[in-house]
Amino acid sequence: MRTISVSCWVLLMWLLLGSFTCWGQGRWSLQPYAGLALYQFVGDEADGCRLRPGVVAGVEACYRLTDYMSISGAVEYVPRGSSLRRVDGYLRQDHLSVPVLLHFHPFGKHVDMTLGVAPTFGLHSVMRVGEQHYDSQDLFYSNDIMVPLGVSYLFNNGFTLGARLSTGRRSMIRSDAVYQGIHYNLTGARMMNNEVSVIIGYRLKL
Repeated sequence: MRTISVSCWVLLMWLLLGSFTCWGQGRWSLQPYAGLALYQFVGDEADGCRLRPGVVAGVEACYRLTDYMSISGAVEYVPRGSSLRRVDGYLRQDHLSVPVLLHFHPFGKHVDMTLGVAPTFGLHSVMRVGEQHYDSQDLFYSNDIMVPLGVSYLFNNGFTLGARLSTGRRSMIRSDAVYQGIHYNLTGARMMNNEVSVIIGYRLKL
């Protein structure tokens, strides 16, 4: 398993510390969540990549700035990837994602509209071609920057139900790719992450 970057651990500790130090002030909430997702690569080099169903799970710490705006940070596990029809194989990239989101509540506390940025850090990456398995780090970048856009509804019992669209901002294909010992110049090749998820959570007031 790939070592998670120091910046990711620092942000995780900041979220946990912030949650406990602000306990009881009423503006903080903590929300564990999980859901189902569809992962897909898009771009010029994504022809032949299929939708891949999967899961998403994480925990989010949120601070209410005003009655109409909040800010949050989360840590979540995301198993992205796709089957590759051209070569009879698949690519799987497990990520640890760290979404930082702005929440807007234009219709009161129940409706939550979100927009933000989500750096993702590679945990494990593997590609299968035929019967052969490869460490895909030589062909694909392990880290990404996602832009999530979502909407959710908070029920009176604390449960939330939402949907989210996240689009990648960088091509995952390495410009200096190496495959079976051969170096390729793939500058300009575009194959970016794209995902749609439906998420259920439970909001705990702190």
